Amino acid sequence: MSELDGIKSASGDYYKWALEARKKYLLMLQQTDETIAELYIASINRIIKEFKREKNKNLKYLLEAIAKDIDQFNEDLAKVIKSVVEDGAENGIYFTKQISIDVLKKAGVDIVPFIKSMEFNRKRAVQISFARSHKNGLKLSERIWNVGQHNKKIMSDIVRAGIGEDVVTVARSLESYVKKGKTSISANYPNMMKRMGSRIPANLDYNALRLARTELTAAYGEGVIASAKATPVVKYVKWVISSSHPRKDICDTNANGGPNGNGIYEAMSCPIYPAHPNCICTLQPAPENTTVVVDKLKAWLKNPQSQPEIEEWYQTHYKMFE
Repeated sequence: MSELDGIKSASGDYYKWALEARKKYLLMLQQTDETIAELYIASINRIIKEFKREKNKNLKYLLEAIAKDIDQFNEDLAKVIKSVVEDGAENGIYFTKQISIDVLKKAGVDIVPFIKSMEFNRKRAVQISFARSHKNGLKLSERIWNVGQHNKKIMSDIVRAGIGEDVVTVARSLESYVKKGKTSISANYPNMMKRMGSRIPANLDYNALRLARTELTAAYGEGVIASAKATPVVKYVKWVISSSHPRKDICDTNANGGPNGNGIYEAMSCPIYPAHPNCICTLQPAPENTTVVVDKLKAWLKNPQSQPEIEEWYQTHYKMFE
């Protein structure tokens, strides 16, 4: 089953909202990649500008300029990640929020408390995203700090590999690497490349890109789960393999798991999402039969005790926002 078919099969008659949410998510990924690239360009531009201010230019001063810029880079990256998490959580609740509002309106239930509930759960999803620990035990703030330290080490290694070269040449090679990647050094500064060998990655921004993509996806997943728990309309989510999925891994297991082997899980028991860094599979909320839910809501309005599940939802998620 294709990604598109998987999303449609789970979302049913409301697939247009599901496709809109997926489109927004993919656009966020693209915008995030572009923003991260801009951060690195801004960082190396500041470093080179600081280097050019020094009259007696030397490698030691270039190293100092690199170290000096790390705090600013970390601060900028933290702002980007915060925005990514906020956007991801908002995108995660989008489908469930829209479909639930539609069903509640049809049943004659006031939607204002529900909208307040969704905003509460969006904020909660953001908080969970910032608080969660990676499998190595590091919190998000620590992983952001590690990216900055990685930048410092790699850039410093390039500068040290330039000992014996003209300092301006070293600065230019560093700028070229940050903006264009390892191949630019191989082409334009072969002697330095020989000294560095495999010590530097193909692209300096890889770790930051992976972090940002993973946090966007994780926040999206938190939004999906939080919103599903707070509505009578959605109880299940479907793990849908991305069309860009390169090879079989745990995502394939999840997409074929669940009680019926079709990747559909109760929201409360969904596997950890994302399953790995850079995962862009989707969790698609799978709504109940909305005609049945509307009838249950109408019956509940007349006699709350006749619909215990709806009453529990009311007491747990709706009443506090009236």
